[in-house]
Amino acid sequence: MPRRPGLGHNGLAPSADERLHVRVNSNLITLRSILDLDIARRFEWDAALVVELSGVDRPGDLSPRVAEDPGVLYDIASQGIAPGSAIERALSHELHDAIQRRCRLWMAGIPTGHLDRLRSELGEGIVHVAGAPDEGLTPVALAPLELLKAWSQGSDRQRAFIRKSMAGLDTLTTSSTATWAARQVRAPIIERSFFLRLCRNPKFIAYVVVLAYSLIRAVPVMYVPHFKGNWRVLWAIDIITAIPYTWGIIEMVSGQRLWHRVIGAITTAVTFFAPYVYFLMYGRHAPLSVWLVVAAIFFSAIFLEVYRTMRDSAVRRGLARRCPRPRRRAGAHQPVRRAAPQDSSAR
Repeated sequence: MPRRPGLGHNGLAPSADERLHVRVNSNLITLRSILDLDIARRFEWDAALVVELSGVDRPGDLSPRVAEDPGVLYDIASQGIAPGSAIERALSHELHDAIQRRCRLWMAGIPTGHLDRLRSELGEGIVHVAGAPDEGLTPVALAPLELLKAWSQGSDRQRAFIRKSMAGLDTLTTSSTATWAARQVRAPIIERSFFLRLCRNPKFIAYVVVLAYSLIRAVPVMYVPHFKGNWRVLWAIDIITAIPYTWGIIEMVSGQRLWHRVIGAITTAVTFFAPYVYFLMYGRHAPLSVWLVVAAIFFSAIFLEVYRTMRDSAVRRGLARRCPRPRRRAGAHQPVRRAAPQDSSAR
């Protein structure tokens, strides 16, 4: 039987020689990217399909946190899912864990001859061939969230499986789509209030912090002797520009398209400088720090875009290029992989 991808050529842990190949992608550009995963280096992947299935904005956003290689897919392809079996329990655990952690992508190397069984068990439109076969294994990818959505509206057996596997799901950290799917099958999940979930949203926290800062930033101007304007007007400008300023920062860093990020950088610079325009009109000079911050925003936006473009390109090339593996040593023993144990009820 073909060995599990990610294992060494002796069927166990990777050897010292094999670990040398990990260094191929250990550079600053691809640090903490999907290329840290053995499965990502094991095959030649279709990078565009991997990005599409994961739902991330760009290849550089693929990280070990959003993708993983669950061994249960290999077991399902080899043996199927018997009711009450260890494989069914393993799938339940893996799916619950992936949904709770917001893991976006499952990747695996499946024996080509068993691919139809995996598709039959999980769903024809769920499992996708995502790369070139190698040594009898075909790289496949699927989104755990799509599996959850499909089975929550599937057969009675599938709905019962989701009801059981999603038990105890904490809605504080799950996506709204996953929460909706769990509610569809009446799974006993841990409900959280809307306000508590909102407080966990990074964007909401960013808006609150910037708004709070804007509320107090104009107060020191009241005590500047050379300022002849109305501090209330300056304070109002601060409050009005707080929301577009925060939006601009978020878009500059995580915008899906280039023009989104450009507009975000421009919006950030303009809304940051806007209160100081009024200050210049009624004061003597703008502080040097203002010009330094505006320049920092401009150049950091350029640097960030160049870095992310380089990272996207490096990750895309890394996925499309299989990492070479050392030849098996003569006489090396490759143990036969044992089948997963099953409950007596499944026999």
